[in-house]
Amino acid sequence: MRLWSGLVLFSYVVFHYINHSLGHFSLAAMEHMLEWQEMVTSNPAGQILLYGALLTHVSLALAKLVNIRTWRRPVWEWTQIGLGLSIPWFLFSHLTYTRGAETLLGVEIDYAHELALLWPAVWIQQSLLLAVVWVHGCIGIHFWLRIRNGYPAALPYLAGIAVLFPVLAETGWITAARREYDRIATLAEAAGATPGAVIPGIENSGSARAMRDSLGRLEDLTQWFAIAMAVLVVAIVAARWLLQRFRTRIKITYGDGTEVFCTNGHTLLEVSRAWGIPHMSVCGGRARCSTCRTLVISGRENLTSPTEAEASLLRKLNADPGIRLACQARIRGDVSIRPLIQMQSSLTSPRNADPLGWGVEREIAVLFLDIRGFSRISEKSLPYDVVFILNSLFGEVGSAVESHNGYIDKFMGDGMMALFGLASTPAEASRDAIRAALAAQKATNDASRILTQHLNEPLKIGIGVHTGMAVIGRIGRTSDQASPSRLTAIGDTVNVAARLEAATKELKTGIVVSSHALECAGIAITKETGVRSSIMVHNISQPVDVVAINELGSIAIALEADQKPRADKTFPGMGLLAMAGDLASRAKKT
Repeated sequence: MRLWSGLVLFSYVVFHYINHSLGHFSLAAMEHMLEWQEMVTSNPAGQILLYGALLTHVSLALAKLVNIRTWRRPVWEWTQIGLGLSIPWFLFSHLTYTRGAETLLGVEIDYAHELALLWPAVWIQQSLLLAVVWVHGCIGIHFWLRIRNGYPAALPYLAGIAVLFPVLAETGWITAARREYDRIATLAEAAGATPGAVIPGIENSGSARAMRDSLGRLEDLTQWFAIAMAVLVVAIVAARWLLQRFRTRIKITYGDGTEVFCTNGHTLLEVSRAWGIPHMSVCGGRARCSTCRTLVISGRENLTSPTEAEASLLRKLNADPGIRLACQARIRGDVSIRPLIQMQSSLTSPRNADPLGWGVEREIAVLFLDIRGFSRISEKSLPYDVVFILNSLFGEVGSAVESHNGYIDKFMGDGMMALFGLASTPAEASRDAIRAALAAQKATNDASRILTQHLNEPLKIGIGVHTGMAVIGRIGRTSDQASPSRLTAIGDTVNVAARLEAATKELKTGIVVSSHALECAGIAITKETGVRSSIMVHNISQPVDVVAINELGSIAIALEADQKPRADKTFPGMGLLAMAGDLASRAKKT
């Protein structure tokens, strides 16, 4: 309800700003647009929708604000809250000079009258209202859409629109107001009066200057009322916070052994924020993204039942009963939990020496490598030679993988599995994995030349690379407690990468990369890059789009080109917007 009521209000704001922008053309254009707008907003259904959305949005926002139980929140969230609290202060001023003016003057206030009242008396307040409302709405829109597919690609253009709209609206209404002020000044000069004493069309209602003084006093009263409301909300939040400190303390234990304490009624996400424990929440705790999902190890009965929004989202994920959304599950007793998706910042958190060790979900790149026809080589070689060949080859290939930020998961006879992205973004992981594949091909060719006397035929390898979500953790045990078992990855991403490696035989190529990995790496798929194809993977219903790399030089050039700044062939400023979009996209992925 808060989302949809906010979208209704934002739609009204968009059309209102379009109306302001028409001030660049003429006052008549603004009036004509206003007539069309009032056909919707002035009829009973439109008023119920608009004012109902306003009442609903404000009420739910205040209810959520009053229930805040920790001051530790993301900067963007406090920014949105601060802007939201400041809107009434500016909005009451705006209403004073529209609805209040109609009441005091006894006439209908159109654009000409309103501009005459606003300029130059209160133009700063109106300009700030325009900016505050727009930024508040854009923050909400951004954190609603950021989890949608395709949003990162559209972000540069949406950012341009987000900047252009308020600028056009601001300059539009000021341009119209200045024109109207000059016109009134001309009329006042002809009448032998000052511009401030004349408002055409309402001379019979009394002195214009006296009316402005009355409106100014009314504006002061309404703004003090807005300040009182904001102070009341803050006081309620502070009082609730103080009362919570005297309640029974509840223990929350995290999967790495960290123990923290809170009082009854906090959500799991609020507890993590209050204690500075990194906890992913892309949507800001609105039960939309599922990135805060948490495994409840024990004490499931000490959490509130899932809300309708939480239950709906968990059903879409086919989540087990022990999985909860941290932003919705409120604590009533001691619990032991484990967040399933680890934030990037937690890699260096002093609270968690081994954050990957107890199991996290992350988007990574997986590389599978296998030596082609090694059975024939091993049949014709002595045991010592077989081990020597493998150690020599994997020594070179392993160095190539590790030099490109890869983590060698395991060696499997004549095969190898490596992970990329344990401490980087999916885009960086994809690029590193492809670079490692190219380097492994070169290392194999070099090893073949060195091992000529041990080989009957040159060594050849097949490599599959895929990027996707995987569960990462330490599986198994070691006899030495001080030396933990190695990390490994589990999930469909691993199976797809292994299938891509096997597909190198079918497609008669050395490297097969999924289209998704190439897209993450920022590499355009062309005929020079490779041949497109689709393959089926066991237990996955949809075919996987892949590219058989046929020219290693072409993809190497594409990787290098990705690191070079691109020429800006668009209008001035688009390069900056594209850069902002790229930064926003990277921020989203980290």
